[in-house]
Amino acid sequence: MNRRDLLRAAALALVPASTLAAAAKKSRTRWIVRGSEGFDAIAFMAPLSGDPFYTRYYEKEVAQFEPRMPRDAMAALRKLKAEVAATDGLLSPSFDLALSGGPDDTLGDILHSLDNAERILRPPLRASPYWEDDGDESWRRFMSRVPVVRSILVAMRDAGFPEFRAAIFDPKASTRLSQARERLAAVDVISEAERFTGRPFDPEIEVVLLEFSNPHGIKVIGQKFLTGIGYDDKITIQTAAHEILHPPVNMRGPAAKAALAVLNEDALLRRIVAEHDPAFGYSTMAGILDEDLVKALDQVISERLGVANDPAERWTEQDDGMHVLAAGFYGLMQETGFAKTGGNLEHWLLRQAKDGSLRPPKLHDVAAKVLKRAPDRLWPVK
Repeated sequence: MNRRDLLRAAALALVPASTLAAAAKKSRTRWIVRGSEGFDAIAFMAPLSGDPFYTRYYEKEVAQFEPRMPRDAMAALRKLKAEVAATDGLLSPSFDLALSGGPDDTLGDILHSLDNAERILRPPLRASPYWEDDGDESWRRFMSRVPVVRSILVAMRDAGFPEFRAAIFDPKASTRLSQARERLAAVDVISEAERFTGRPFDPEIEVVLLEFSNPHGIKVIGQKFLTGIGYDDKITIQTAAHEILHPPVNMRGPAAKAALAVLNEDALLRRIVAEHDPAFGYSTMAGILDEDLVKALDQVISERLGVANDPAERWTEQDDGMHVLAAGFYGLMQETGFAKTGGNLEHWLLRQAKDGSLRPPKLHDVAAKVLKRAPDRLWPVK
């Protein structure tokens, strides 16, 4: 889930009790809600590195903790941030994925996994959908960074990060975790995901509430995602409805290939890929296809669960309005009846690719209707 979605939704009301009560009668979803000192340590590296994208959320915490850190560790952290930005994008999320294959309750667990990465971390990552065509190369980059990441985390441990984090997190954790468990127990995200993808899901969803994850909701290996402890339950439901769907289809399968062949011919979408702010991610057409197909589907699911934001506002304000394709997919789902009936998402996408619905002007017209803008004013948003 995008940061603006999360922050905007934080101001909205919780799920109506009537909606939750009705869902509880047939819910297949089993929720696990917990915290993680280990993932919070990884998350805190981002604001601690001085990246203004993150420090705006944690100015006070960084000001308190940074003086405890050795100068050489801080220099190593800043250098690491620059290296990761050049190859993998965001600092902490780039390590979250690999580390999610091992234990994470404590910072010590993370250090143990790093010390035994080939044995503990590589097998689950290798078996996941995230081990793409460049999996071996990505793993080599990860392993090349393990020594410096470990040294930074050891410095954080020695500077008292576990106690620092506990003093902030623990006073609110007991109440917040119990509230989330009670509220989420009635929400059946799994049945909705199965309804609209046509594939089975494990009924268990693991929600890891973190102190230092702003502004991200992050999907990792399995049906586990990381989100902020300060977000209300509506945001958690929205995040789960989004993150559990990645990847929405087999990104090497015929439907994705057919869709990409069409979308790569769209001059507007090519401009969005090339010209949008790289801080948002989604630097390839395949990345936008993955993200925007999920966004369209999570909008449909959130509407069915009673927790949706307005799609026009959502995709106008989010990431400078770059998710035009999400609006197009969503509009096509409404127009074809897929938003009501559900079905096999991969089959649906292949039909849209073959019948011309993903080409302009059709795609642009449908997106314009959802976004409430003229087809020739879809992006950039003025």
